[in-house]
Amino acid sequence: MKDNTKIMKDRWIILFFGIVCISVSAIFVKEAHVNGISSAFYRVLFALLVILPFYIRTTNKSMSNKEICISLLGGIFFAFELIFWNTAVIISNATFPTLIVNLSSVWVGIGAMILFKENLSHFHWVGNGVALFGIAVLIGINNIIQMRIDNGFIFSIIASLFLALYILSVKKVRLKNSTLQVVFFTFLGCALTLLICCIITESKLYGFSPASWIYLLCLGLITQVGGYFSINFALGFIDSSKVSIFTLVQPILTAIFAMIILNESFAIHHIIGGLLVLLGLYIAVAVPTR
Repeated sequence: MKDNTKIMKDRWIILFFGIVCISVSAIFVKEAHVNGISSAFYRVLFALLVILPFYIRTTNKSMSNKEICISLLGGIFFAFELIFWNTAVIISNATFPTLIVNLSSVWVGIGAMILFKENLSHFHWVGNGVALFGIAVLIGINNIIQMRIDNGFIFSIIASLFLALYILSVKKVRLKNSTLQVVFFTFLGCALTLLICCIITESKLYGFSPASWIYLLCLGLITQVGGYFSINFALGFIDSSKVSIFTLVQPILTAIFAMIILNESFAIHHIIGGLLVLLGLYIAVAVPTR
């Protein structure tokens, strides 16, 4: 019994570690002082290089061509999520984009209902309403009425939509294949998409300062590899609804890191709006189906 308790505790520690790794991603993006598209490209490229040898050594069952194409498509969606989220972090602050991108759970629920005919509980819709009202409070009702909405908020909303498209696109594929297989092709599609975007937009890919390279490396190794795989590992042993609820700690941790490292400050309506968003998301994911 004690051994089982210790194992379960270790899995929760691994989950928390993954959330911390993702929570500091906005700090790395801010401190890298690199174009949002370029930082997204190196975040995924470094992670892809790390998992490549593991993919080659451990993959036994091959994916079908359809599943590979779906994973690559998911990577395209994930690439645009990173582009818009990184840009939002750079032009606004570290906390709000991290909070708003969690609205992806709202869009995933709606998408699952449309695409996969999943039934959603009344709690989900109530949670969506509370979360969206929290966003309105966060932005400021007067700013919304007068259409004075910061580009950072707009980009964050767009990022949450692309994140939802990514989750929905690989939802079925992940049930039939290992996490490593799906992640490899997702990262591959993502890296290729970001490279093309860098070339089209003439985003800088070299000549960065040593400090910038360190932060880009941290994005790839700590956030993308450490965070992503820790959370996915935990999903194999902890109920997904509990993981979804626990990940709501992420924007709170980001806010704490941003206050300590970036000296960010928040008005009272920011705090109230942020708490409403988290409350709404909690209601939405706590009882996702009937």
